[in-house]
Amino acid sequence: MFVALTPIPLGSNRPFFWAVNALAVGLLGLIYVVALRQTREPFRIGLERMWPSIVLYGGVALYLVIQALPLAQFGGPAIAALLTVPTAAGGVVTGQAISLAPSSTWLMLLRWATYGVLFLLVVQVASRTHRRELLLNGIVAIVVAYAIFGLASLLQLGDTLLSMPKWAYEGSATATFVNRNSFATFLSFGAVVTVTMLMGTFVRQDEGDGRRPAIDPIVLIYLLALALILAALFATQSRMGAVSGIVGCLVVAIMAQRRLRWRLGWFLLLLPVALAALAAIIYFYGQGLVERLGSQESTADVRLDLYAQVIEMIGVRPLLGYGGGAFEQAFQLFHHLPVSPDLVWDRAHNTYLALWSELGIVAGSIPVLLVGMAAAKLAWNSSRASSDWTGRVAAVGVVVVAAIHSLADFSLEIQANTILFVLLLGLGTSAAMSKRSHT
Repeated sequence: MFVALTPIPLGSNRPFFWAVNALAVGLLGLIYVVALRQTREPFRIGLERMWPSIVLYGGVALYLVIQALPLAQFGGPAIAALLTVPTAAGGVVTGQAISLAPSSTWLMLLRWATYGVLFLLVVQVASRTHRRELLLNGIVAIVVAYAIFGLASLLQLGDTLLSMPKWAYEGSATATFVNRNSFATFLSFGAVVTVTMLMGTFVRQDEGDGRRPAIDPIVLIYLLALALILAALFATQSRMGAVSGIVGCLVVAIMAQRRLRWRLGWFLLLLPVALAALAAIIYFYGQGLVERLGSQESTADVRLDLYAQVIEMIGVRPLLGYGGGAFEQAFQLFHHLPVSPDLVWDRAHNTYLALWSELGIVAGSIPVLLVGMAAAKLAWNSSRASSDWTGRVAAVGVVVVAAIHSLADFSLEIQANTILFVLLLGLGTSAAMSKRSHT
């Protein structure tokens, strides 16, 4: 239910909804811990098994606190030099804290804590196979519902945003999100989960007598769900969203192929059917996307100019960063032509550069490292997985989607997407750890 609600208020991309979601996750965590205490049960998966990741995650939280503290009150020339930022125009800016926007950094800390508690909660709750399967099927249903709503809003409701006139991305499916790329990432996550569940039906049948499986009726439901999600994905006209979603689904298919004993037989049959269905979806819903592919070169030039200036600002403060959530304020100090001065650049349009500019190269690399380590552990020996296969592979697939799309956009900085991402990563981690705890 939580995942179903977070996209409704504009993808939860507002401070008020960050606070509401933090309160909701905190209360859920408190209720869970109290329930365990009353029954005198231990955590299903001990926190000591995740201590390296917890320490690194806590280190980022601690650094956000340090960035937001008014260090200037401690005085001294060393502190003053630490808080001084030279600008591209040759001037100098001196603040009260490392962060150029301490309030934004406190808000980033709030979001960071929310994701950490949510991850730990999911790892505990999803330790049983039937719960993971229920959650994964629920995610498929939720994303399909948003896909249908996105298509209906675009084609039947006058291309509106929650019944309001759009102020951006007219002609593209956005559902309850403002940005089409953010909605595309949400849909891509759903597509990966749907393909995982589809392949999971074959994996479960393959674990039986080893014969090539017959078509289970649930397969048709997953295929219909996938068609609806892909239709909405192409209707967003998001180029990177479509690419990352397709690559993520292909990664899942390859992992399934390595897991199945019957190997190529059914894939050779399903491949032309899948290609024909994909072509039909593009024809009916993806014409705008195909047209936008022709403007890729000019868009790339703009992004490369932007990235060059972001790298320039990272070079000025490579270790300290400019403060979590403070990219907009920091970039104004380095913004110059050829990047357009007519636009407000409040995002780096590259999550990696955003992390390094806000947190510094060291602290900013920790989130990437944590996700990368988790994905590597989940992918390792996934071909031998059994009851934990769907949870592990779905998590790997969404990491691939996020890793690719984050190269050219900020979709993972939209909270509704991040919550879904954290949930799926927690499901995969729980699946792998639960399997090891029973072997």
